[in-house]
Amino acid sequence: MKKTICVFLTVVMILAIGASASAEQPYQNPVYELYSAEGVYTDSVGNEETYSYHVPQIFADSPAADEINAEIAANFGERVETQFRNMEGGHSLWCWATEWHSYWNGSQLFLLIKADINGDCDEYGAYGYDFETDSRVTNEMILKQRGISEEAYLENLREAARSKFEKGISGIPADILETTDYAELLERTLEWQTLDEPMFVDQYGEIETIALIGAMAGAGRYYHLLTPFVHQISILGDRDLVASCPETAHAGDTVTVSLYDATDGDLEISVEGVDGTRVDWLEYQFVMPAQDVEVRVEFIGNGLA
Repeated sequence: MKKTICVFLTVVMILAIGASASAEQPYQNPVYELYSAEGVYTDSVGNEETYSYHVPQIFADSPAADEINAEIAANFGERVETQFRNMEGGHSLWCWATEWHSYWNGSQLFLLIKADINGDCDEYGAYGYDFETDSRVTNEMILKQRGISEEAYLENLREAARSKFEKGISGIPADILETTDYAELLERTLEWQTLDEPMFVDQYGEIETIALIGAMAGAGRYYHLLTPFVHQISILGDRDLVASCPETAHAGDTVTVSLYDATDGDLEISVEGVDGTRVDWLEYQFVMPAQDVEVRVEFIGNGLA
């Protein structure tokens, strides 16, 4: 097993086309893998662990590409090296997988890398490179190209972080929350959202941000992927009476909720904290705020036996 690992490490350093690169990529062979290894490992005490390590590099000759590649190698390649050293010594693994995905925006390539740490904690990295200008794509460039002000971005990012945090504590009873420091943790979560947090453009052309969100248990904070300008719509109550409703919307979009006809009663529909309009008997509309919302639908009977 030890000799196999050493030989394999030598082989995977050669050029290999990234398997997750988009089919619509405008440049040929833009990514190769610094590490590409999968298998099953048994440590010295008999624990069997499945591992999968894929770490990308940008195939371009420029100082910007060299800088990005060096960061990826330091942040994720070293994790893989450590795991192989653990295998050589018969020790347990603490990182079971690294994976990457690529997204194109014209000549701009965005790489999202994820490492599975200790089984329940994901860590991410995001990197952008412009093949036309041979330069790094910065957060400032992403916002400027879309005409988004820094203030608008931060407002939406912090609201998305608030929603993510509140969903994480939604199952905790109120009396327990009163005896904890969840309000302080929420405040810190919002403070963690800055213009420096890594962002990238995904396959839908949406900005995604790697955000640190507080948690009431476990490590106390975890990284999550947030889409600041895309917000979730949930249906509460009598869901079967909703004919159609989008699952997501952008802030400022007009959202239409279509209902089934209730011949033996009426339907009440509302969105907490948002003013909506019953445009006709079977349609309800509201303007999407810069946060997730819950649409509540309730059947009201006519009282006839």
